Amino acid sequence: MANFVKATDQQHMLFLFFPIKKAHQAEAVEKVGELYHNIMAHAAAPSDPDLRASTGVHFFLFYILPDGQNPGLPVPSFQTFPGKHLLVVQSIYDADFAPYISSFVNVPKIAQGLDSILGLMDETGIPGVDPDGPNSANTILAKDGVAKNAAAFYCLLMRYNFADPTIPASTQALPGKKYFLGGTFPGLTVGKILQNYPDADTLWPFPPVDLKFGESLKPNCP
Repeated sequence: MANFVKATDQQHMLFLFFPIKKAHQAEAVEKVGELYHNIMAHAAAPSDPDLRASTGVHFFLFYILPDGQNPGLPVPSFQTFPGKHLLVVQSIYDADFAPYISSFVNVPKIAQGLDSILGLMDETGIPGVDPDGPNSANTILAKDGVAKNAAAFYCLLMRYNFADPTIPASTQALPGKKYFLGGTFPGLTVGKILQNYPDADTLWPFPPVDLKFGESLKPNCP
């Protein structure tokens, strides 16, 4: 009989491609940096709660591709929409999509950072996208931001999300799915790691500490 991983213990992928206003590349980098620090609690007050278990984020990546450029690969990959920069966000997270996103929008400091990112989005001129529709960045901000419009924010994210929230990280291929997401430890949530790893408080203290990294080697390719 196969082992069972309940929805709250599953890992999923987020893979966003946000269109960003062309004149705001530097500001986008700044706002992404602020959002990163708030998520990781580098700017947290001593009284702030540890959100790592509730957000369930195992890994995340931010990447900004300037308009008209490519990521430097010899084959087509990420592409910008003409006249806009591209903000790429990738994450591996625990549980279902809605509670994962809710854990961010319910924290004022993080919600404000998300509002800042939405303020840099440019949804004009994209086929099939209404820049003033009910789930648009413009409308969400006009109605007081992501914290008060969580459902619309979920829909905005899904519009630009390559990932499928119904595909769990697993150890076997899933027929009929558009990609295979592997997981070394399916069902091992961030909360379980923090609770059960003997040295968790030392290795991953809260608030986080600055880490120093040894130099990694780069392949010497002609």
